[in-house]
Amino acid sequence: MNNQEFIRHALTDNVLLIKLGQSLDNNNAHAVLETITVAHDEGYTFIIVDMAEVDFLSSAGVGSILGTVEMFREQGGDIILCNVSNTALHVLKVLDLDDFLTIKPTVNEARELCGIKV
Repeated sequence: MNNQEFIRHALTDNVLLIKLGQSLDNNNAHAVLETITVAHDEGYTFIIVDMAEVDFLSSAGVGSILGTVEMFREQGGDIILCNVSNTALHVLKVLDLDDFLTIKPTVNEARELCGIKV
């Protein structure tokens, strides 16, 4: 998987997993934003963003997630980040977003938050 690719995988009718590549930046932020928006339009309530491979996170990348969080929360869902590296977590803390965003250590913990038994 190169740095611009990501994988979209439905876990249930209302939970979508997006597994990112090496970066979330200007090169792929729009595609991620579009994927999240389409998933919302398709009726997904929760998006799990697996960031295990991400070693670079830009403000554009953060914006692709921030711009959509509220529309999921308004429907009782959320966007959940998981497997966030220390580097990416540092970016989120500097932007003072670590308390605003839902962050879980693992995919399984994110799945449990969405009501999926592991």
